[in-house]
This record gives sequence, structure tokens and C-alpha cells, in this order.
Amino acid sequence: MSTIPINLIVFCTTMGHGGNHTYKDCINDLYSKVDKNVFKNRLLHLKTRKGEEDIAEEIKRFCEDKDVRVLETVEDIVHHSENHQIHSAGYFKDILTAYSDSEIQKQKYSFWLEDDELLQTDSITLESALVESVKFLEENPNQLCVRFNRAKEFGEPMDAGSNSKHEYFFENENIFTQAINYSEWGPTFTFQPNINRTKQIFLAWQEAQKYLDNLGNWHCEVVSGSILRQVTNIEKETAFSFFNTNKVFSKTIG
Repeated sequence: MSTIPINLIVFCTTMGHGGNHTYKDCINDLYSKVDKNVFKNRLLHLKTRKGEEDIAEEIKRFCEDKDVRVLETVEDIVHHSENHQIHSAGYFKDILTAYSDSEIQKQKYSFWLEDDELLQTDSITLESALVESVKFLEENPNQLCVRFNRAKEFGEPMDAGSNSKHEYFFENENIFTQAINYSEWGPTFTFQPNINRTKQIFLAWQEAQKYLDNLGNWHCEVVSGSILRQVTNIEKETAFSFFNTNKVFSKTIG
């Protein structure tokens, strides 16, 4: 087992996903693929909705059994389909709360994971993928994250220079970087599973609290990418990288 200066941060709510609770599947699946002790800290941020205290206690008991510390926020939750601005603003507050934790801040890197994501691997272990991602960020200070993209299956890599909206650059056999036309908004940060620098996320989401009222007009991930680059003084637009999806990708079950 490698020693990595990395946290595990899982985001979870008592509301679940369409009435389903996936946190057990997420954490059990993760632990089946990597030794939990790879992570220096294991934290689950729990958003508890009033009237769902029993669900919260069940989640806490599960986390205690899995050696995951729980940081709880009690707040009325709305699904993004009901009110995107309120939903996104609440999530932005949760991110800052998790990354403000004193133990979390002791580690340079963090692995951000929502509780409905299952990591899929092929030809590489998840531990090796985490190690390779941290190594890449160590060697490339202008890159802001390495993400494990959501995908249904292992696809063929696309050529850089193509007209595909998913155009990317090859950094090495494991890491690719979003090119300018990666999406209609260009390269940006997303809330898919990703390895990031703890301090950078903390500082960016401190700044992001000033823009919570704008989240109804701008998608939260586009806002995130813009603020991350602004706060870290990284002018390079292509600052967002991801792992080779033929080797690791994330399957969402929410």
C-alpha cells in the first residue's frame, strides 16, 4: 500500500437520490477497490433534512463502522429540479464546510466523491490511479484537478485536434487534459469524482460564497471552474485534467 497525502471526502444527504440511498454501495465499493488506509483522513459531509434524523443516525452508524468521520449540517434540502439556485448554494456551503475542517486541511490533496459514484477500473488498480493523479498534480502546478469521468463503458480515446466537443490533450498514457472546445463552456471543473489540492478548493469556495445568488443564472460547475482559476491565479484555460477513461471511470447510480 502506498502512502499518499490525500483525504477522502464524501458528500451525502438524507434526501438520497430519487428516494434511494446509495452511500453504502458507494463506500463498500470503494473499500473493495482500495485499502481505506490509503486515505489519511476519511470524512463524510452529511446534509440532514429536518424530519429525517432517523436516516441521519443510520448513516452515522454505518460510517462509524467503516471508520469514516461524519461532519453534519442540518438544513432544508431541495432537489436541483425544484430550485437550482437554492440546491447549488447549499452544496457550495457544504463544500466549504468540508474543506474548512482542520484535519482535512493537513493533507495537500483530497479525493472528492459524491455518494452515488462507483469507480470502475481496467488494467490499473484504483490505488495506482490515485498515486498517478497526485504525481501528475505535483509535477504540473498549473493543472487544478484530475477527474474520474462518468462513462457507461470504456470508450476509444479521441484524437487531439479533432472537431469533437470532447477534444482533449494527451499528457501521458494515464492523464488527459480538457482542450478549449471540450464542452460548449470550454474546459471547466465538475463535481464528478476528482483529485484536487485541498487548499485550492478551500480558497476557491471561500470566494464562491460571494456568488451564491448567481447560481440560478449560471451552472454551478461553470462558476466553479472560473473561480478556481481566478483564485489560484492560473491564467491557463486548459487547467482541468482527467484520467484515461479506458482505465478508470465513474458509474453513477443516483
